[in-house]
Amino acid sequence: MLGLHTQQSTHNIKSRSMHIRAGIEVLACLFTVTGLTIDAQAEPAQVYVPLVAAIHVHSTASTGTLSLDALATRAEQLGIDAVLLTENLSLRYEYGLYPLESFMRVSRSFPSLMEYGVNRYLNDVAEAQARHPRVILIPGLEVAPYYYWSGSLWSRDLTMHDAQKNLLVFGLTSAEQIETLPAAGNITSYSYGPQTLSLFLPMLLAAPVLWAWRAKSDAVGHAHSSIARKKRIAGFGLVTIAGALTLNAWPIGEPPFNPYDTTLRYTPYQAFIDNVTRSGGSTLWSMTEARDFQTVELGPLGTATIATDPHPEALMLTSGYAAFGGLYQEGRHITQPNHIWDQLIKLYTRGQRKDRPAMVGEIAFHSPAHAGKELDQVLTIVWVRERNQVGILDAIRQGRAYAVERYKKEFRLTLDDFHADAGDGSRRVGPGEALSTPRNSPITLHVSVSTTDNQGHPVTVRLIKSGEVMAHTTGVTPLRYDVLDPHGSSGTGETYRLEVSGAQTGELLTNPIYLEPHGQGAAG
Repeated sequence: MLGLHTQQSTHNIKSRSMHIRAGIEVLACLFTVTGLTIDAQAEPAQVYVPLVAAIHVHSTASTGTLSLDALATRAEQLGIDAVLLTENLSLRYEYGLYPLESFMRVSRSFPSLMEYGVNRYLNDVAEAQARHPRVILIPGLEVAPYYYWSGSLWSRDLTMHDAQKNLLVFGLTSAEQIETLPAAGNITSYSYGPQTLSLFLPMLLAAPVLWAWRAKSDAVGHAHSSIARKKRIAGFGLVTIAGALTLNAWPIGEPPFNPYDTTLRYTPYQAFIDNVTRSGGSTLWSMTEARDFQTVELGPLGTATIATDPHPEALMLTSGYAAFGGLYQEGRHITQPNHIWDQLIKLYTRGQRKDRPAMVGEIAFHSPAHAGKELDQVLTIVWVRERNQVGILDAIRQGRAYAVERYKKEFRLTLDDFHADAGDGSRRVGPGEALSTPRNSPITLHVSVSTTDNQGHPVTVRLIKSGEVMAHTTGVTPLRYDVLDPHGSSGTGETYRLEVSGAQTGELLTNPIYLEPHGQGAAG
């Protein structure tokens, strides 16, 4: 049984980074908690520890304004047990003029690990961890594997797409694994092939210099000498141009994915996820329904657009990721009943997808000065076997977690209990766990919700079974709610998940409880 008793904490911040402001500048220049147990079926009780985690946090190693020490200190003050860091791997953007994109181009870089240094980052996290043992610091990344351009300056419809279509990465332990990730702007992942030789074509302009140098200034009188001198001057000019074009083509190499190819769709993202998985890491889709849209005036060249459209279909069109951001401070629909999340859950329980579609909350924190937000404004509470990085990432992947967003500074919702049992109490499980039970046998669900200020606040509770709202109630916290499902499992992989919300109270989402008929074994 998941007896969820989370320690109270104060809460304050989340912010969606707009580092694609980089794209605009490129164009403009161009031009604690108590313990809990889970009694899993007839097995001996397993002891799980609830940890309060802030996921998606930036420090001064990339686009954040707080140092690792300042983040750890603030987390301690707010009762946050774990901070999952997500430093930008690369924020390097470039645009080239067709048909000479490799030579006639501008590029801009912004603070990221490519400038800070990956080894330095990993060492800094380890040292900060030693200074702040009460907070688990997990080094991670935020990566946009691919962006692309459409239109052109000449047609005045130039658009930069998907520079904010981000993935979060955790669990990579070496600098080499990180530095070779196939991602936009990560020059250490560039490859070399026949096309690379074309980047040296401007050096052919130096050939006339050799011809000009052969002319002897005193060979045939003053007139001939004057001609030779002009040839040399022209030759040196060509050498200068050739050198400038070659230098502008730096770095020499081919990026993993062509930023002028508009047909790749999700190929770069799946390749990236697969790369992380092979290296033993975990990938999370970040805020797939967030929108980024900006325009920049380029004078007589018209208006350029920087756009990342909502992309919830990414969850269906890619596989192998560990979880996705389902609760954050922007408009969301995929967690609504029978939407994409529930569709993914059904595919998983029916054996049509290998990976469990787990959900987390994302804070996207960069600075306490951003809109007056705070580090604990969106949290994920995970139930772990081990109080370390391995335990936290396992809990996320298995879905032993719930996410909560607070609307007011003074308090947030807390889930004191959410479990299912077979009626006699002998078998009980919570989010991320499976209950094996005979088909069509009754299941009882138990819910207990309160707030961290121990006051009464209005809430609506909805129990969602396999994508459909099975039961709902409204009340005032602290609220207990028990529901009997007389039919239980029909053998098709039913699930139960919980949604709690209040207009002034906040929002809380749990991962599903899984039902399995006898003989199939526990999920996950």
